[in-house]
Amino acid sequence: MIQRPQLSAGQFAQLLNIDRHLLDCYDELGLFEPVNRDKNGRRSYDLAQVNQWLSLQAMVGLEPDLNTTKAAVQNYGEDHIKMLKYQQKLIEEQLTQLSTASQQLAKEITSQETARQAMPDVATVVNRPPVNILTTQIPDNVESLTPFLEKHVSHVMDANATSPVHITVGRVHPKHAIETGNPDQVSQLYTTLMTGSEVTPDATQAGGRYVIAYHHGDKPLLEGFQQIQNYAQNHQLSLETDFYEEPVVASWQVDDASQQVVRLLAAVKE
Repeated sequence: MIQRPQLSAGQFAQLLNIDRHLLDCYDELGLFEPVNRDKNGRRSYDLAQVNQWLSLQAMVGLEPDLNTTKAAVQNYGEDHIKMLKYQQKLIEEQLTQLSTASQQLAKEITSQETARQAMPDVATVVNRPPVNILTTQIPDNVESLTPFLEKHVSHVMDANATSPVHITVGRVHPKHAIETGNPDQVSQLYTTLMTGSEVTPDATQAGGRYVIAYHHGDKPLLEGFQQIQNYAQNHQLSLETDFYEEPVVASWQVDDASQQVVRLLAAVKE
């Protein structure tokens, strides 16, 4: 029987062009163990372990949770085909995530370009498809929206299997509050879901005609909603009971209030 040469931890790390401390860490975690360990704790590795290491690194790149990776190694380590299929599953999940992220970015780019080009507070009518949303209800007469914003962001993060590229939090203003000059009253927070999202929505905004306007942050919000009401009145349109405010270019993107933009909408009663 031919005895295969064994490498010290340092030699094995040098061969793979990695930091030896990474080998130490994986050994301590039980993710990648030497073929031999003497009574002084010195470790020896076999050349046959090179592919095992490369396979493990591929898994860590796909699944950053080392505990999950360790469980997979323990479950599939002796069955290479199962290990490959597990890696394939991780890759397919990442491709789905990347596709969703790409769609989100494309939508955001289009939305911001439209907002920057639109005339402020010039209302028009658009046709919108139904939109699935995640929601957080706001009780009447609350002193601050902050705890509800925190609750909503947490809700959105929990609902998504993977972190979204960004979170846009819209606000629903009761029509009667706008008509009485109180744009600060908010009945609901919402975040729209991408078309085809597997996240279970809390509600769906109805499709149909909406009066829409882009409003800049250096002007009172009420002025923007008044433009929507004026447009509806001039065109003999009756509006539904909720008015929507959706950030497009927010304060974290630009400091200048005149460059901060929200999309204002109200559904037309048909």
